[in-house]
Amino acid sequence: MVLYYADRDREFGTRVRLFPQAPFLAGFAEPEVVWLSPPAGSIGPGPADDRMYVIDAIDKDEPYAFPYLPPYYGPTRAPVEPDANGHFAHFSPGSREFLAVHMYGSVRRVLDIFESYLGRRIEWPFRLDYPRLEIIPLINWDNAQSGYGYIEFGRLSSTEGVIHPYGLNFDVIAHEIGHTIVFSMVGFPAAGPMPLIFRAFHEACADVTALIGLLHFDSVLDRLLRACRGNIYTLNELNRLAEISETKQIRIASNSAKMWEVSPEPHDLSRPLTGACFDIIVYLYAAELEYRGLIPPDLWTRTFETKTHEQWAGQVSETFARRYENRHFAFKAALMEARDIFGHCLVSAWQAITPDQLTFESFGAALLDACRTIAGERHQDEIRAIFQWRGIDVSVRAPEFR
Repeated sequence: MVLYYADRDREFGTRVRLFPQAPFLAGFAEPEVVWLSPPAGSIGPGPADDRMYVIDAIDKDEPYAFPYLPPYYGPTRAPVEPDANGHFAHFSPGSREFLAVHMYGSVRRVLDIFESYLGRRIEWPFRLDYPRLEIIPLINWDNAQSGYGYIEFGRLSSTEGVIHPYGLNFDVIAHEIGHTIVFSMVGFPAAGPMPLIFRAFHEACADVTALIGLLHFDSVLDRLLRACRGNIYTLNELNRLAEISETKQIRIASNSAKMWEVSPEPHDLSRPLTGACFDIIVYLYAAELEYRGLIPPDLWTRTFETKTHEQWAGQVSETFARRYENRHFAFKAALMEARDIFGHCLVSAWQAITPDQLTFESFGAALLDACRTIAGERHQDEIRAIFQWRGIDVSVRAPEFR
């Protein structure tokens, strides 16, 4: 009987435990059980599979930089072993083994999510040189990066002297592997320095990758909706990116940045596009709520206009809270539907653009086209207005690059 259940369990995939947000943040001290797509028993020690492998380097003091690239040949800790049934969910969150599994599991989780939207395997952009992605969970460095054939993470030292590995922050991992996925689907610009707008586009898409990944945690959806009583436009767990303390985050998705306000620095320049994508997700959520009869027809318009009329914010939140009461699961279903509509539109837009002729406007137009294919004309005016408010003119259709 035990073998029967173990065999049936194998079909579901492989269990790991992941922190949806950094574990030192309130409400996220316990990791969540997540199923990865590879069948239990197919992931080897490391963890490692046919797409990626973890190398827990010992005393790697310098991050990779050209021409020094994988594979890593220095001393390493022993590969992490699965349990008797092929799962990796049995390690203590404070252990080095858990960190290795968390890195692998987070990367694989994001890849699973976006392959499900695409409907096929996402090939690595470096596959001609490296058949598998190398994952290094902790080096002596206060940063994290993805590169050609690798992803490696350092650690943050708090003011109290406590070490917080970035590899325990799903946001940061999803952002970094998001860069790799975008390179896979969009490609690389022609030889030479990457154009500024392409780098900013990459930062925005990596941020949005993290947002979508976060929305696939059941505990995040529940905590998010209950904390904001249905109004996800407020500052909350969803729109803070890469939180590094209770009050500090690297970037905020729900921002009011416009193209004429930002500097020519890739992360700052990315903010209007990140903000527009966040606004679209919230709009699609509100549209689903309205379609299901859960909120009044004009509530999205009033919600969006709180950006310029802050005095309306309280009334909007009160309306959301009143409609949300006793309807948590109905609101949750609407948010999941909005997440998936946007996810499908995003990967379609990535496939419709080319790196050498990319602009925020061409990407926005491609996103509009993708939404038209999925939902008809239903959302076109509202999404166009969201981009327009940011100073991104998508009124002209994107050229047919492909």
